[in-house]
Amino acid sequence: MNGEVTEDLSINAGGGVSASTHHSQLYNWKDVTSTFLDSCTQLNLGELVHDDVFRLFEAMSAIEIMDPKMDSGINTNLTPLTFETAAQSGHLPLTDITPEQFIGIIDESMTGLVVWLEGHSLVQTVFTNLYTHKPEQVQNSAMQGFTFAYLKIVEVIRKIILEAGVYEEEDHQPTIYGFKLPGDKFNNLNQKVKAIEDTFPESGANKSQHKAINQRLKFLRQFYLGLQCIDKGEMTEGFRILGQARELLDGMISTVNLGVKPAPGQNMLGFDPTTNQRLLPPTFPRYTQMKDRGDSYQYIKTMINEILNIADISHAQGFGGALAFYETFSSSGPVLLSRSILHLFYTPQAMSLGSSMAMANPGSSDATRKTGNLQDLLQESCREFHLPPAILELQGGKVLQVQLANMAGNVNVQQVRQCLDMFFFQCCKPFGLLLQSYGHNRARQREKLALVLEEFFTPQEEADKIDKMLNTLAAHMEGDAYDQQSLYLSSWLIYHVIKIMIKYILSGFELELFAVHEYTYIFFYLHDLLYPWLINCLHRANISRKEVAPKKKEKSKSKQKSAAAKNESKHQQFALEMAVNQAKSILCGGLLKFMIAARKQNKIQIPNQKFDNEEVRYRHRFDAFSGLFTPPMAPYEQYKEVVNLTEEISAKDLYLMASKDFSQSRHILESLIQNIDVEPDLRLEVGDMITLLKTNFVVASILAKDLQDRALQFEFTLHPHFPVVKLV
Repeated sequence: MNGEVTEDLSINAGGGVSASTHHSQLYNWKDVTSTFLDSCTQLNLGELVHDDVFRLFEAMSAIEIMDPKMDSGINTNLTPLTFETAAQSGHLPLTDITPEQFIGIIDESMTGLVVWLEGHSLVQTVFTNLYTHKPEQVQNSAMQGFTFAYLKIVEVIRKIILEAGVYEEEDHQPTIYGFKLPGDKFNNLNQKVKAIEDTFPESGANKSQHKAINQRLKFLRQFYLGLQCIDKGEMTEGFRILGQARELLDGMISTVNLGVKPAPGQNMLGFDPTTNQRLLPPTFPRYTQMKDRGDSYQYIKTMINEILNIADISHAQGFGGALAFYETFSSSGPVLLSRSILHLFYTPQAMSLGSSMAMANPGSSDATRKTGNLQDLLQESCREFHLPPAILELQGGKVLQVQLANMAGNVNVQQVRQCLDMFFFQCCKPFGLLLQSYGHNRARQREKLALVLEEFFTPQEEADKIDKMLNTLAAHMEGDAYDQQSLYLSSWLIYHVIKIMIKYILSGFELELFAVHEYTYIFFYLHDLLYPWLINCLHRANISRKEVAPKKKEKSKSKQKSAAAKNESKHQQFALEMAVNQAKSILCGGLLKFMIAARKQNKIQIPNQKFDNEEVRYRHRFDAFSGLFTPPMAPYEQYKEVVNLTEEISAKDLYLMASKDFSQSRHILESLIQNIDVEPDLRLEVGDMITLLKTNFVVASILAKDLQDRALQFEFTLHPHFPVVKLV
């Protein structure tokens, strides 16, 4: 439609123009539909006419007027309330507030806090509470104190999340849209909130309401103090206070019914969801649905439990144990605040700070102060992995000593030491990024891991050079007695790189990225390349430790017993890890044979070859590995060669071979949990895998007998990475 203005818009501003005569008085409308359609016929296929100021970006971000989901101003019957208009209308009481109203406002505010933590904007959650707009003008001292405490909690949470930096746009929106947080105001929060608690005696007619109010005020006070201690680096004290706050939540959940609730179709007292709608950016708005009050407190309780579990990382053995803790913690789906606190608790910056603080305060029990810096941790991790002869034990935290003789001036010991230090310094960046990637949500972790893998190229190249140099020196020292080429640094680095590659692939199953017909090359890559490389690294490290142990034994007989026990524990750890990975490798081999047999029988839907290019899909799935120094990316031709050779076997024999693989993998896992002490989490995973293998064994055996033609269904109910095959 095209319109010509016939009257000034100021006529309507006075309110004298009714809605029914709006069009006739302001515009003289013309119908241009036929002209528009006629002009379209003059355009060729693919041509587009647009103005210079209206490009593709504007078209994609345009809002459809009068669409209730896109146009935030469509509901013109409601006038958003401000602090002043709400106070005048009685919707925002500033002086007299009943206990029931106070409880309801606190509970509704905490609901807004939880929804904000789930990724919605502050103006759609926290600042829908009109008291937060101008808390200094609230005359009721209890409500004013609560509002300031509430905003202080928002402020410290926002600070922790921003400092950690492990969020994406779907996780957190830090913009405050011009609102002011307390900052230096209300610093003595603990004393002021305590004073407010004294104004609600837990006796008399309102005993239950006053007790519920005091529980909430005490929780807010302790919740803030705990987070503030964590923000300052006082982790132990922060965890202790948060543990006390957690004990109050059950009582708060049981008393949510004591607070007032909004009438059907009405807003909660003191709240207006539309008050900030004009502050939202001109894009498609996110729909914000407030949670149930009881569910919100349960969410906070779960979050505090996650934060308290972070302290367990102090018991992790070295950097490898910390990585395992990160993976386990991340797999539980923690909330953003928990992930941020973990990242601040165990980052290179925090560890360097902790190391210096430990020297200043040796009596501190904070776990952060026990970790040392990242470079030292990586050196210790490499040493513990296979005891490379060029790296001996740390001497009181000093620089690593080098076991190389200065043979007639031909060997520069200081130069070797500098090479080792430079190598581990280069490793800090990729391993630091790896820790940071585990702090992101599960959906984002996969793309972060691809970026981490790119950073390993330079350290791998450097490790290869240093290993060659050390081998040359060792051969010169030992002469004809030296008959092997040891890759100590390279093996340690490859071990971690392959674990990242495996996680990158398996996370695709969690995120449901793979179609069923793609399982063939996924399991090929795991069975033929990654798991064998990983097992080889572990086997090489285990042999290296056995060879070095006797030499160390001769040099330190006083510590013979403890060293032997430690070495035996490490051998058991390697044996456990090798057995689990061996079982997974065989499982992947069985699934590979099963998938090829199913394709031969047309039990799996395959894309039309006319519109499909399997090589392109293959390269796309494993493109993240193309930049690695070692292991090199397996070419598509290698995959096709394996598949073509396997397809020469009959489907019946392939099912039979797959069933044998499932049976062999199951026997490895069953003997594992019977003979080796396994951690509870791993024992649970192994138990689920045994059940999965039994089911797949039965299905493969049935199909091998060719008794009936039934469709297949792949489910991930028992394990997130390996499917259970069912006949339907």
